[in-house]
Amino acid sequence: MPKLQYFCDGYVLDDPNSHNWQIPWIVFFNPSDVEADVIVTFYYAGCDPTMKRLKVPAARSISDCMMNWTEVLHNERFGMKIESSESIIVQPCTAYYGPEDKKDLYTHAMHSVMGVSSLSKVNYYADLFVIDVPGQRLKEPEWVFLLNPGEVAARVTLHAYGSDGNQAKYDFIVPPCRLLAILMDETVQKNKLCGAKYVSDVPIAVQQTRLIEEMDRKTIRSCYSVMAMSEAECS
Repeated sequence: MPKLQYFCDGYVLDDPNSHNWQIPWIVFFNPSDVEADVIVTFYYAGCDPTMKRLKVPAARSISDCMMNWTEVLHNERFGMKIESSESIIVQPCTAYYGPEDKKDLYTHAMHSVMGVSSLSKVNYYADLFVIDVPGQRLKEPEWVFLLNPGEVAARVTLHAYGSDGNQAKYDFIVPPCRLLAILMDETVQKNKLCGAKYVSDVPIAVQQTRLIEEMDRKTIRSCYSVMAMSEAECS
C-alpha cells in the first residue's frame, strides 16, 4: 500500500449560476495499527497550491466532504498529492447535482477512482472518445487533467491512436505546480475512438473523465473517470 498518491480531477463547483454542482468526497482507510499523519496538497490551474493536514486513526476508515474543507478553493479545478506517514488507501469521489437537488444533495451522477502512487513520463488510457453527433440526443464530452506537481514546466504530447489506423499529435504545456484541464471536445477529432498515450519530458499524472449528457437536459446524466496507467504498469 502506498504512502504517496496522486489524483487529478477534483472540483468543488457550487456556482449559483451553474446548471450543475460538483461536490467531491474523500475516503481514507488506514488498516495499520498506527495513526496516520496525512498532508494533502491541492494544485490548481491558475492559483498557488494550498494544503491541508489531517489524521486518520489506526484501523479506521473515515469519509469527509471536501466542500467543507476551508483549504480547498471553490469553483477551481484541482489535483491532489496525498502524503501519509503510514501506508493507507485513499479513494475520492465526485457527485453531480442539478439545480433542483442543491438543498438535499440528491445525487444524479458520480465517479470514484483509486489514485496512482507515482508520476510517470508516459501515461496511457484506452478509451478516448468524444461523442457529438449532430441531431443525436446523447452527447459524451470528455476532459483530461494533467497534474504537474514538480518545479519545472512539463511539455506534454498526446499521441492519439485512431481505430482507423491513423495517428494524431497534440501538444500541451503544464506550468510547474499546476493542473491543466483540457476539454477534449475542443482538441481531438470528434466521434472517433482513439487510444491515448501522453508523453512528457517530466513525470506527471493523468486522469480522464467522460460525462454523459442529453440535449434536452442540463443536468449531467452519468459519468466515469479513470487514472491513466504509467509506462511501468504497462510493461
